[in-house]
Amino acid sequence: MSETPTLPLEALSLSITQYVVCSKCADELAHLNPPQSLQDYAAMDVGFTEYGVQVWCRRHKANIVHIDFQGAKLPADFRRLETS
Repeated sequence: MSETPTLPLEALSLSITQYVVCSKCADELAHLNPPQSLQDYAAMDVGFTEYGVQVWCRRHKANIVHIDFQGAKLPADFRRLETS
């Protein structure tokens, strides 16, 4: 992974358009009392593997998604942007 910044700084702010969720966590939320947000309820690990990137649900000990880079070396921007 390249550590050379490739994105404009504004791209590092929260710009997620489609969240990755554990379907079991999402189903359980309908029955929680008091209600919680999926963001507060989910317990996920995200990280690099020898294949690409994996998202893992700690709550259910299950794979959510594993993205296979098929050997491609993609650029990544690890600069930290903090908002107040």
